[in-house]
Amino acid sequence: MIKFENPENGRYYYLVKEKDILNELVLTVIRGGRNVRVVRRMGFGCESLIQKEIERISKKRIKRGYILVT
Repeated sequence: MIKFENPENGRYYYLVKEKDILNELVLTVIRGGRNVRVVRRMGFGCESLIQKEIERISKKRIKRGYILVT
């Protein structure tokens, strides 16, 4: 699990890489704040595509003021 948090506004962004029941790779993105939580799941065909998506999201979060927690 990769955690990003923004201390200024209390928002968070979590990325979880896992396998579903059919043994396919899934990236679960959990984002929200104090009163809202949104969960989105994206399926990928291979490990390299999931890693590229994680890198893309990570760059965007850091650029927007989030801090990497773990």
